[in-house]
Amino acid sequence: MQRIRGSFLVILLSLLILISSTQGVTVLVNVYEKEVNITPLSGASVYANSALVGKTDGSGNIEFSHPGTDTISVRVSKLGYDDWNGDIGVNTSTLLVQLMRRSLLLSAQVYDADTLAPIPGAQLSLSGERGQNTSVTDSNGTSSFVVEAESVYNLGIRAENYHSRDAVVEMGLDTKTVQYMLMRDDRFSLLVKEEGSGLPVPDAGIFVDGVDRGSTDEKGLLTLQLPREKVYQVKIEKEGYEDYNERRIVGEEDAFVTILLSKSPYSLFISVYDEDKDPVEGAEVLVDDVAAGETSRFGRILIGNLTYGNYTLEVKHPDYSPARKPFTVTRTGDEITLELEFLKVNLTVNTVEGGSTPVPGVKISLNGDSAGETDEEGTLPIRLRPDVPYTISAEKEGYNPASVQREVRSADETSPVRISMERSINWVLAGGILAAIVVVIALAILVLQRKSRKRPHGRKGGL
Repeated sequence: MQRIRGSFLVILLSLLILISSTQGVTVLVNVYEKEVNITPLSGASVYANSALVGKTDGSGNIEFSHPGTDTISVRVSKLGYDDWNGDIGVNTSTLLVQLMRRSLLLSAQVYDADTLAPIPGAQLSLSGERGQNTSVTDSNGTSSFVVEAESVYNLGIRAENYHSRDAVVEMGLDTKTVQYMLMRDDRFSLLVKEEGSGLPVPDAGIFVDGVDRGSTDEKGLLTLQLPREKVYQVKIEKEGYEDYNERRIVGEEDAFVTILLSKSPYSLFISVYDEDKDPVEGAEVLVDDVAAGETSRFGRILIGNLTYGNYTLEVKHPDYSPARKPFTVTRTGDEITLELEFLKVNLTVNTVEGGSTPVPGVKISLNGDSAGETDEEGTLPIRLRPDVPYTISAEKEGYNPASVQREVRSADETSPVRISMERSINWVLAGGILAAIVVVIALAILVLQRKSRKRPHGRKGGL
């Protein structure tokens, strides 16, 4: 009986061992990192024999089971950390995994804020949770650090004759390059602009504390090798602008100081005359298409509030042709003179003989002033002032002088001026012909007389 009971116990124990072995082994994985203190890592992915078994919870823990018949290959990964790889035996029930943050390269480039040139020899200090590291920029103004991913660092930059700079750098999952501009302690720039328009003012002369420091460039800038945190007497001169002369404080954070120049107000006279050099009263004057007023009885107008620069003058009057003229304002008190041409109508002179035959080469005069000669068609274009009487004269050798009166009443009048030409008598030729006739007659009389003398006379007496 006892033998049977013992055999039963052995069989029961074997069954228990078999059941236990078929349930497998449960492993508790705890994932953490150690910087200053031990910190559990949540969200870490755990793989057993390359199969994902899950992610760690808020406490950095995860459990998984395996048959417990063979060694298990475990891999733990998390963004920003290097993967952990290892094997656990069949009886392992607890696994502690320390993940190390992934190493990245952080490059810092340092430049001069005014010239944009790299700054070599700048002292860089990088500090984070794991400590501090220092470096010096090379000839390209660059220095690099090996840092950890998903970390925050404080970067300090120091360079001789430059303002110090501190910055916060946040690293992600990739390498990173940061760039910084340093302002010099012993240099700042003056930026000169035009008040109102905001345009840069080039070639403006700069004087600081009475010393000529040069002129602004095309961008209105001039860089000065002077220390900050001081008060300077700044004087700026530019033709066409009012002088600037004030004391300015240049602070530690001032990379440049902006100064506005006002254009100098100028006044000038406009004088308007006609072709006869007489002043034109009531002429409308426009400057750059903006009405400025009308001329006085002396033909003049004063225009103020002009500034240095180029303008276009336009003058209008109903009795004259409009006129435009460019001019430049360089100083006050100048006088601009403009001559207006009388408003004229275009007509044509026709010189004809016998009613229809053109007579070319006829000299035409208008009130005694030569206007030219007619062409091969016997025509000449002329221009006449409205409401002015004209005597239009025509002369050509071999023709009698001729003239007509014409007064144009409106600008729409276009009828031509017709002048009839008659040939003149050549008295020299006529005198010669008459003398020849007289000679011929005299010769004829003489011949007749001679013939009459040769006739025989009748005999006298009787028987």
